[in-house]
Amino acid sequence: MKAPEKIYINDFGSEFSYDWHTEHCCESDIEYICSDAFLIKARKWFEKQNEWHDINGIKHCDMESFEDFKNYMEL
Repeated sequence: MKAPEKIYINDFGSEFSYDWHTEHCCESDIEYICSDAFLIKARKWFEKQNEWHDINGIKHCDMESFEDFKNYMEL
């Protein structure tokens, strides 16, 4: 079974619900995101924002900055 990218837990003020769900249903829901799914999306965005092509048309991207980001986020 594959883990969902996001889960939601109801926040009832002084206590939380005992169950979690995969669909956002209440304004008081707290959203939790799988760190793997977050990193995949962040990496795609980072590559698009930081890619460049050299004189021969070869695509490059400095992924060292992304590794610094991952370390900063402690993921």
